[in-house]
Amino acid sequence: MRSTFSSLRAVTLQFPGSLAPGARRVALVGPFNGWDSAVHPLVRTAGGDWAITIYLPPGRVTYHFDVDGVAWLDPNDDERIPNAWGSEYSVRHVTE
Repeated sequence: MRSTFSSLRAVTLQFPGSLAPGARRVALVGPFNGWDSAVHPLVRTAGGDWAITIYLPPGRVTYHFDVDGVAWLDPNDDERIPNAWGSEYSVRHVTE
C-alpha cells in the first residue's frame, strides 16, 4: 500500500512580479490550506517574481493568489472555474 506522502507531487507556482510591482506579500490559498493566506506565503525571487513549491495529491486543485489581501488568478493556470461569489478560481492539474 502506498503511503499518502508518496502520492504527493511537488508543484511550483509562480506569480509574476510585473503584475503587482508594489506587492508586499503574496500567498497561495486554496482548499488544501483551508483558504488561509498565512499558510503558504510565496518568496520573492531575484528576478522580482514570487514563487512557492508545495506538495499536493494528484488531481484537480483549485486556488488563487492573495496579493496584499486581494485575490488574483494565476496567469499560468491550466484552466479556470467559476466560484460561488461570481468570480473564478484558478485550476492546476497535478499529474500522477
